[in-house]
Amino acid sequence: MLIDALRRRVARLGAPPLITFYDGADGSRVELSAVTFANWVDKTANLIADLGHDDGEPIDLAIAATHPAHWVTLVWTAAAWQRGCPVEPGVTGADLLVVGPGDERRAATTVACFLHPLGLGFPQPPEGAVDYREVFAQPDVHDPSPLGESTLWAGSPVAPVPARDDRVLLVDPDAAQALSAGLLAPVAGAGSTVIAIGVAPERATSIAAEERARRL
Repeated sequence: MLIDALRRRVARLGAPPLITFYDGADGSRVELSAVTFANWVDKTANLIADLGHDDGEPIDLAIAATHPAHWVTLVWTAAAWQRGCPVEPGVTGADLLVVGPGDERRAATTVACFLHPLGLGFPQPPEGAVDYREVFAQPDVHDPSPLGESTLWAGSPVAPVPARDDRVLLVDPDAAQALSAGLLAPVAGAGSTVIAIGVAPERATSIAAEERARRL
């Protein structure tokens, strides 16, 4: 569903923005085209394999609970699905756990994401975890899992969403809205999404105007 649609989007409309992310905490703005997003997905899928996590095995995406709308969370969701791995947005005992900054929970293998605007790593290595910065060393191309793509989120299949061709703004969306309206809908069409977290109402209004985005 998502991975095949993303490949088609890259082929026909790869360069324009797919996701634009605003973080009110540090005032940053990050823009990812379909090409850039797909590259992050492929590298992350390769990192999953490099860490010894088997295709089809669930991934505890704790970062989806703590940072549900971050672009890194969306990358991890797509990468997990590309490897046929169901996504569990919390700590459920799977061998691979993905956490955000300040989250000290650990599993057999844990990847910690600093969530720097440019994807950079921690100033000091995270204790007991792999720094997500290791993704930069991964190959740019990843073959889909022979198991096929997973579409499981928290144990349930994610239903297909209508394709969207316009540009919309989501302010502090939850994980479900960020995934469906923020990623799946524009990837299936020609649209794009602006995601803003932690911004004041007046700033959200100005972002909508600056980005020429319709607020959902």
